[in-house]
Amino acid sequence: MGVQSTAMYYMSSMHILPHCDVAIFADTGREKTATLEYLKYLKKWQETNNGIPIHVIQTNLYRDLLQKSQTKERFAKIPAFTKNEDRVGMLQRQCTGKYKIIPIDKAIRKLLGVGYKEKMKTNVEVWKGISLDEHMRMSYPSVEWKTHVYPFVGYAVTKKDFHKIEGLRMNRSDIQKWYQDNNLPIPVKSSCVFCPYQSDAAWARLKKDYPEDFAAAVEVDETIRNMTQKGIINPIYLHRSCKPLREIPLDAQLDLWHGECTDNCHI
Repeated sequence: MGVQSTAMYYMSSMHILPHCDVAIFADTGREKTATLEYLKYLKKWQETNNGIPIHVIQTNLYRDLLQKSQTKERFAKIPAFTKNEDRVGMLQRQCTGKYKIIPIDKAIRKLLGVGYKEKMKTNVEVWKGISLDEHMRMSYPSVEWKTHVYPFVGYAVTKKDFHKIEGLRMNRSDIQKWYQDNNLPIPVKSSCVFCPYQSDAAWARLKKDYPEDFAAAVEVDETIRNMTQKGIINPIYLHRSCKPLREIPLDAQLDLWHGECTDNCHI
């Protein structure tokens, strides 16, 4: 549901790119309101333009963060920040695998009528909206039956190797121009509202334009602060300053992306 992946959806539906079978979106329980609004628009576009079928699968990272972070019950951690004396570090990211990759893999198997523990005999192309300027985000699939396809970079990647394919080879600005040339609205950068991989500008826009989303992020930030039940001694924060999110003087001009995002959120 991000800029590149949604453009890929349009282009495949319009046969500018090869036609895919299905689009899958994993909703983690607190996607940005702007993203969910765009999803409604995209579904209407799909109906009137014979677009690729859109499957939405529901997971609930948001609920688990609020309910399980204070207990000994296991849950997948998000890459939040913690501080030991003067050194800032991040928790290991586990959320992508549990709440995005595994549910999408299960959805693919269900569509093909293959049980989760059955051997997959079909090779599946999983298309990912990574553009040329983000080529370093390409990744090898973890299983034999998947091939990661990157139409905007021009490569297909299996578990063992990679090879060039025919593609459009576009960077993010090229894709944004394509939206404009085709009179299509450009989606916002897609992420959970509480994702730590956000610049101050992104936090500021969220707070100004979608206060309910920002309030949900603050709720998560304050809930995960004390995770001693999980064996984490130092306080946990969503903001890289290791200060409470509600107290940060956010700068809407500081648009520096912090951290290293991968393609596995399919955004």
